[in-house]
Amino acid sequence: MAKALIISASGAVASAKIGCGPVSQMSALRVVVVPTAMMAMAVVSAAGSASADPPPTQVTTTVAVGPNGQPINGYQEAPAQGNVTAVNDCTTPSPSAVANNVYYCSPSAAGAGTCWPSTPGSLLCVDNPWDKRLHRVTYGGQLPPVQPTATPDPFALVLDDGTRCLLRNGGAWSGRDDGYVGTYGCSDSGANLAVLWLPSQGAAGTGIDRSARVWTVKVGQLGAPTTPLPPPQTRAVTTVWFAGG
Repeated sequence: MAKALIISASGAVASAKIGCGPVSQMSALRVVVVPTAMMAMAVVSAAGSASADPPPTQVTTTVAVGPNGQPINGYQEAPAQGNVTAVNDCTTPSPSAVANNVYYCSPSAAGAGTCWPSTPGSLLCVDNPWDKRLHRVTYGGQLPPVQPTATPDPFALVLDDGTRCLLRNGGAWSGRDDGYVGTYGCSDSGANLAVLWLPSQGAAGTGIDRSARVWTVKVGQLGAPTTPLPPPQTRAVTTVWFAGG
């Protein structure tokens, strides 16, 4: 004996046992024969999908340089992507540091926002965590001990659609007419996407909402400050990277 889902012309659904005989009122009803076990599986599957929550944001602590000043954990030194390889100030902690003695060096053109001490007179600075690239900068001064800030910001993050974003490190960026500013530059061909933050909403920050298990950000385009742009969209953050030691 099987069960039938009887669907009326108005869309109502009922269940009935059927045998070999005909089902009456076929002109008004459509009959779908579904084995009882399959009906139960469908109900369980639908309930499971409705109650499933996305996984929490994965927080990764990167240690890219070992105590001997050489790359570790799969990171490798590569040529610098810019033409500025000498820095003149390494006296502050990286904004992404969660351990002591991870440095931010200026000028910003050197791309030295998250750096570890390497050989005497040089540091290795992370480019991004997905390629595991480091580049070397030279520094003629003494590196002072530094401690992480109270609320570090990740140097890289990935959004729920796979978009990759890197923490802003100075420089002149485009703007928006709604007051939002870019805090992370995101990889999207030609779209000039950024993670956005609204300065009028509070103290300095990067616009990451960490109040729930799944962190979120607002993402939108950058352009001329007087050009109207689409409103920001809220995206979930799947993975973030901080700098450890």
